[in-house]
Amino acid sequence: MRTLPAIAGAVVALFATSALQAIELGSLSTDRTETGWTLDGADMTITRSKLLNPANFGPAGTVSESINITDISGEITYTVLSNFDVFFFGWMADAAEMHLTEDEGAAIIDWINDGGTMVINCDDTSHDAICIAFALNITEDITPPVDPTPASANRPMFNGPFGQVTALSASGNRAWFSDTAGFSVLAEDQNGDPVILEQLIGNGRVVAMGDSDIVSNYTLSDGPGISNDNDRYLGNLIAYLASEAGETFFINPGINGNWWAGPSRSGEGAQIEMIVTGEVYQVIVTFYSYDNEGNQIFLIALGVVNGNSAALDVFITEGGMWGPNFDPADVIESPAGTGLLTGFHCGSIKLEFFPNAALQQEGYVDVEFDMERLAEPAGPCPIPLQ
Repeated sequence: MRTLPAIAGAVVALFATSALQAIELGSLSTDRTETGWTLDGADMTITRSKLLNPANFGPAGTVSESINITDISGEITYTVLSNFDVFFFGWMADAAEMHLTEDEGAAIIDWINDGGTMVINCDDTSHDAICIAFALNITEDITPPVDPTPASANRPMFNGPFGQVTALSASGNRAWFSDTAGFSVLAEDQNGDPVILEQLIGNGRVVAMGDSDIVSNYTLSDGPGISNDNDRYLGNLIAYLASEAGETFFINPGINGNWWAGPSRSGEGAQIEMIVTGEVYQVIVTFYSYDNEGNQIFLIALGVVNGNSAALDVFITEGGMWGPNFDPADVIESPAGTGLLTGFHCGSIKLEFFPNAALQQEGYVDVEFDMERLAEPAGPCPIPLQ
């Protein structure tokens, strides 16, 4: 009789502390924005250097998490966004060939509702599609400097790990928000016009800025260090949004490999492979364990990825023979029930198995177990899905 032993594993994260994890920061590439005011653009080279400087973000830095920046040129989908803690939406031409679509706007809202955090920039009415998606209207121009409101002076982006921010420089095209319904005003120009806003949306949040140059080469200090108020605001803002980000991890090909439930379950484990066909994301799980007589068994599961989880159809095989006596016609593949794979981050997953009535009669019971990698991934994780 095939009887799957009860499995109870403790959650053992691959990363011992959050300090060992990186902040995953996404940004539209210049291929999408058609401007230099994005994190791979010519007008934000200093911005990028400060974010990637380990003295600012890194194990020995002001903020202990390092930053990984991924530049996205394709369609913005919930799947793509779910690879990131923070997404930076730079200055994007509304009339660009790859302008923001209605579907992309909906995906952005859904992702933020589920815990994503985002920075959006809208300097003028030719670059404000992202703000319109949040029902924000802008008016040009402003009178700098831009100062935190008294109520916001001690908010984390103005008084955070990189120090206190008192006044922000602005440059070039600059706008203020003439409609702030649902948003909190964080900073104003010298006329009292709102320039920086924040809104909580579901489990996430968005910070809107009327001037992308507040964090560009034109206001930041030279080099990768932090020395002026705009530098401090940049560092504080990203650190704050990363700390507020919710769990929007998306199962991705970076989880491919071998997994186990720790030393107490040595000799038992799973192999996971995510396959992408067009825009369909599926995961194959092969779990190996033993019956009550000590015979090895394999459960094969297949499911469609939905965010950080995949509902699985589970099968069990038997009947094949070893070596030259193997005949695929002898292999019996029987439905075994259903399962659920849940991904928490690149080093922690949970597998659950719910046997069908036939297997329950053979003594199989519902089981769940928490798993970690047997080894570091061969490549980056998460791997953005585009």
